[in-house]
Amino acid sequence: MTADEVQVWLVPDVRSEQVVADLLGVLDDGERQRAAAYRSADDRRRFVVAHGALRHIVAARTDSAPAAIRWVRGPHGKPDLVAPRPAVQVNLSHSGDLALVAVSAVRRVGVDVQQVLPHLDAAAMARRYFPPAEAESVGATADPAGRADLFARLWSRKEALTKAHGGRLTQGLRIPVPARPVPPARPEDAWSAGYRITDLPAPPGYRAAVALSGPADYRVALNHWTPAARSPRQPQQPPHPSSHPPPGGRRP
Repeated sequence: MTADEVQVWLVPDVRSEQVVADLLGVLDDGERQRAAAYRSADDRRRFVVAHGALRHIVAARTDSAPAAIRWVRGPHGKPDLVAPRPAVQVNLSHSGDLALVAVSAVRRVGVDVQQVLPHLDAAAMARRYFPPAEAESVGATADPAGRADLFARLWSRKEALTKAHGGRLTQGLRIPVPARPVPPARPEDAWSAGYRITDLPAPPGYRAAVALSGPADYRVALNHWTPAARSPRQPQQPPHPSSHPPPGGRRP
């Protein structure tokens, strides 16, 4: 993997009890606590699958045991890899039955997947969170399904950008997201300069995007993760205690 390549894995929902148990076994204490905080069994399973797959993907990239992966969270909650070394830049997103994992060698990376919600009042949501021009575009779309699709596409691009930077989502949602590198719209948005955003292929009913730091273009290598693609079983190291609270959204 070169500096100008990002590897993205699509991680589907997994319903095998044995596979889910194996993936739960590589999570640390904090991740298990966060999984247990979900009231829905389906949500708990999806969390375990997404975070377990993330650990296997990173472990294969760093030649380490999945349970040995350690994270530290930034001021706005974005997790960064701290062990093992050599480190890579990595990000996770999950929505509905789908998760995405993005890995970059050196450039800061953010990835996001959004389930398209046809019954969402997309026009009202866009007016609340997006810049006026984008909100107008969503509202001007004739049919509700089209509005929901455009809203999900824009949201996925904005959240990927925000996660690459590690900033606040409420701030990132106000930044325009054209295909070219994003210029700062205001002085407080200067962190957005120099990030490049790319839409990703996604299954029907989803929109997805990835963002990398720096103005240079990059190649996206899209992969499909399956339980068979898990890294070989290695001796698990004792999980690292964590005091992170249960998640308030989809961010890992």
